Amino acid sequence: MTSIYTTFKINRRGLLLGMSALATAASFVQSRGAVASAEQAHEPDGVLRFMLVSKLLVPHELDPFVGHKIHNALSDSEEGFDNTVTALQDFIMKNAVVDVEHLMPALTDVALKNSALKIISAWYSGVVHGKSGDRVVAFEEALMFKVTNDVMTIPSYAKSAPNAWNATAVPLLNMPSF
Repeated sequence: MTSIYTTFKINRRGLLLGMSALATAASFVQSRGAVASAEQAHEPDGVLRFMLVSKLLVPHELDPFVGHKIHNALSDSEEGFDNTVTALQDFIMKNAVVDVEHLMPALTDVALKNSALKIISAWYSGVVHGKSGDRVVAFEEALMFKVTNDVMTIPSYAKSAPNAWNATAVPLLNMPSF
C-alpha cells in the first residue's frame, strides 16, 4: 500500500524555505500596493486633473508614471499649463463631452485646442516639444508603439524587441539553402 508520503516527500527545511519565500513575496506585493496608493493619495491636483483630461483625449490605458512626467514637462514648457488643463476640464464638464471626437470640433478656443493637441502628441510620441528644445519622457511606453505592437516591434538595437538582448532574432524570410 503506497501513501501520499512516499510519492511526495517534503522535509522541514523545504517547507520553511517555501513558506518564507511566500511570506516575502506577499509582503513585497502588499508594500508596493501601499506605496502606489500613498503616491496616488498625495498626487498634486494638477496632475490628477491632467490625467482625467488625458483619459478623454487619449482612449487608451495610460501609465500614471508617464502621465506625471508628461505633466511636468508640459508645465515646464508652457506657462500656465495647469490653468489651461483646468479650462479644458471645465469645457469638457460644461459641454458633457464624452470623447475626443466630439471635443475637438467643439473647441473654438485656439489656445485650448493647441494644448489638447500637445497633450495627445506627448502621449503618442513620448516627446514634449518646448521652447528650450524637445524633452523625451517615454520610449517603450509611448502609445505610438502600443497601438501597433501586434504587428511591429519598437525600433531598437535588440533585434527581437526592447530589453530582449538575449533573444534570437526571427528570420525575415525563409532563405533557400543550396
